[in-house]
Amino acid sequence: MLNVFELKTLFNKAEFVNCSTDIKINSVEHDTRRISAQSLYVAIKGDNLDGHDFVIDAQNKGAVACLCEKRTAGASLVQIIVKDSVKAYGELARYWRNKLKCPVLGLTGSNGKTTTKDLIYTVMSKKFKTVRTMGNFNNPIGVPYTILSFPLEAEFAIVEMGMNAKGEVACLSKIADPDAALITNIGRAHIGRLGSIDAIKAAKMELFDYVLKKKGSFCINLSDKKINNWVTSNKPKNIITYCCTNSDNDECSCQVCVKAISSTGNSQKFKVFCSKTAEEVTGEIKITGIHNLHNVAAAIAVGVKFGLDVKTCVHALKDFVPPSMRSNIMEKDGVTYIVDCYNANPDSMLAAISSLSTTKEATRKVAVLGDMGELEGMEKELHKEVGRALAENKIDLVYVIGNFSENYKEGFESVNSSKGKIVVYAKEQMDLLKKELFSTLKKGDYVLIKASRSAKIEAVLNK
Repeated sequence: MLNVFELKTLFNKAEFVNCSTDIKINSVEHDTRRISAQSLYVAIKGDNLDGHDFVIDAQNKGAVACLCEKRTAGASLVQIIVKDSVKAYGELARYWRNKLKCPVLGLTGSNGKTTTKDLIYTVMSKKFKTVRTMGNFNNPIGVPYTILSFPLEAEFAIVEMGMNAKGEVACLSKIADPDAALITNIGRAHIGRLGSIDAIKAAKMELFDYVLKKKGSFCINLSDKKINNWVTSNKPKNIITYCCTNSDNDECSCQVCVKAISSTGNSQKFKVFCSKTAEEVTGEIKITGIHNLHNVAAAIAVGVKFGLDVKTCVHALKDFVPPSMRSNIMEKDGVTYIVDCYNANPDSMLAAISSLSTTKEATRKVAVLGDMGELEGMEKELHKEVGRALAENKIDLVYVIGNFSENYKEGFESVNSSKGKIVVYAKEQMDLLKKELFSTLKKGDYVLIKASRSAKIEAVLNK
């Protein structure tokens, strides 16, 4: 993969200890639990742990070199001492990125990033040796790790980019150097940190701005007005447009249009119109919610952009399995559970509630919700909004748990037309919630389970 001679050239201002330039490196890791023989270990100082404390451990597990900010006494492996190991991690990843010969797609957005990434992977793997971000390694540490895991023989790469602050997507774009870009949507994830939807838009658009300067290509979601506005203002030339609708009567000007046909408990039927290839194909996917058909449209658009026909894309999606805790469907004792608790923000909550409300085969519609995170200063208002949506969508029975459960209740009970019931639990009352929930559920109920990752709402299913 690499050798120390290359690293000495790349980090020419770094201090090298125990240097031997002919040492070969087969992998790069920042977690000693994944270290294997001939690894380069990147020591990173975090909020809770300092990776420099594990250099000897990494050496004992097979690491032959270490990228670090300070010397470790007693270590015999090569030590490359830099000012900032996270920044150096990114520089090393950019160096490896420049060795890759395949197209790289950069992907970000407020909702649906990981699901869309995996849908695109499913489609593109039909024709190309495709690699992608694994899990949610999408931050300034995860993106370098992702890129350095890509083999040189890859034919298509997908790099997911997360964002917590202004400038972060721009930084990740410099590391990944994408040839093409896709933004799923602009929503209110992280609105507490960034302050406004316009600030979120500006932060997400850093990906498009980078690829525009590079004169790369774009997959454009015309269903999102803020993305549409960017296209109108910047007029990128190399684009493919897509959208999703649940009405046959909607007129469409995009190149790939997905229209919902019908849905059952764990799947949806849809049809795709592609003006670019003059195709119309009907398909089915085992994932719920009209919002996920937007992600399906994105994946098909990427496939078409890179030379696949629509029929191949749709056929590939038939066997798609959603990522863990993202719109997973479980059935037990006649009750259907929609487990969508990897993350949550106001917009993804509203989409999931809307999807539950339109489930025709449900005897009763039940929601089990926990706190939404990263809403600094706006928690009460936005939990109330979701509470109102639960009532307006006529959810029959709602269980809420966490620090903002009373705000859910306040919003729910503010809707006079509501005929449903809401039950509130404090954060430490999970056992009581489980006891009440499973004594109340009946055959034919559909249960949405959703919250931000920090809430660990999936514990309700531990029986």
